[in-house]
Amino acid sequence: MRKLQILKTIVDYVWILSLICYPLAILFAGMILIDKDTFDIPVTLIGNTVDLTQPLGKAVLLIDLINFGVLLVALYYFRKLMTDFSKLLIFEDQTILLLSKIGNFIIGGSVLYLLADLLTKTSHNKVGIDIGFGPFLYLLALGLFFKVLSEVFTIAKKMKEENELTI
Repeated sequence: MRKLQILKTIVDYVWILSLICYPLAILFAGMILIDKDTFDIPVTLIGNTVDLTQPLGKAVLLIDLINFGVLLVALYYFRKLMTDFSKLLIFEDQTILLLSKIGNFIIGGSVLYLLADLLTKTSHNKVGIDIGFGPFLYLLALGLFFKVLSEVFTIAKKMKEENELTI
């Protein structure tokens, strides 16, 4: 359980920092999107360097901001999951639902990341295929891992219920 407390502390720390940064990012993006003048300072969000002088750059900024929000919701559900684990609520419907929601949000975040990355490359006239491992693949794999874990917990819950009936 000590490892769980360390993980929960790290997640809470990231959560608090994200809650501070996200409203500031929304305010900053709102100022940029509303302002008619060009903004020549390069901005990097979730690994994408955005050229705000082009319309595609502003679209990428908006998509990255939405992606940040989606991953923030996944982090919120992960915090709830850690709380349930610390209360020893392991094979409950709530736990299975949280695992599935976390997986859905992370998969959605990976798709948004891919879209933002494609638009960023298009705006820089560098459309191509990168062979290798990137954030999209890691996020997709992590999302699928949570979905599989949800299914494993569903099977384990059914086995636990069957075991309790056969006394």
